[in-house]
Amino acid sequence: MVACFIIVGIALALLVYYIIIKCQKYDLKELFFKTIISTLFVVLALVATYNSGKFTIFNLFVIIGLVLGLIGDILLDLKNIDLERTVGYTYGGFVAFGLGHIMYMTGLIMTYFKGNALFIICPIILDIIISIITLVMEKPLKLNYGSMKPTVFCYALCLFGTFSFALSLAIQNGFAVTSLNMFLVGATLFAISDLVLSGTYFGKDKERPIDFIMNYIPYYGAQYVIAFLLLFL
Repeated sequence: MVACFIIVGIALALLVYYIIIKCQKYDLKELFFKTIISTLFVVLALVATYNSGKFTIFNLFVIIGLVLGLIGDILLDLKNIDLERTVGYTYGGFVAFGLGHIMYMTGLIMTYFKGNALFIICPIILDIIISIITLVMEKPLKLNYGSMKPTVFCYALCLFGTFSFALSLAIQNGFAVTSLNMFLVGATLFAISDLVLSGTYFGKDKERPIDFIMNYIPYYGAQYVIAFLLLFL
């Protein structure tokens, strides 16, 4: 467990430094530091799995989801460096993160679902409603999804699906499973982070230091909580 806390401490220090330098400029050096921070949440998941002495199907899907998150991080930051391929990197990032959420959802259902179809149907309905609201709120929030609207909707289904299933299964298990409760916290932080990120990507004047802080803190909080929970399976 000590090793897990050391990894988190190193990542936190690097994150603070990364946010400071990103608020000033962005180049390959900043991408390098962000890649290290994201790689560390994969390392944390592996170390937590080793320390727990268990390797289940849930570990596998979570680790795959985290690796996809790492890939998504690299792709979305490359768009700030290779400006000729910005759109391609953006789509690639959305796909990587979307697949990551599908891995998370699959792991949750296979591990924590207890057989009552109501706890599958309800989160699907909730997911669809929230995703539709995401599109409906485009104009009121002064966003412009443009040609990426279908992609935004598909990604919203993946993002809020993770949150909806985590909430539903936590309720089904009476909030008595530590790892599942931690996953719900992670899924909530993920949703908060991406809601902030949507303003950065599709809004105007949303690349201020406060926007970076409000995006990265919940995002990395989400990934590290999800990785750390593997210690409690």
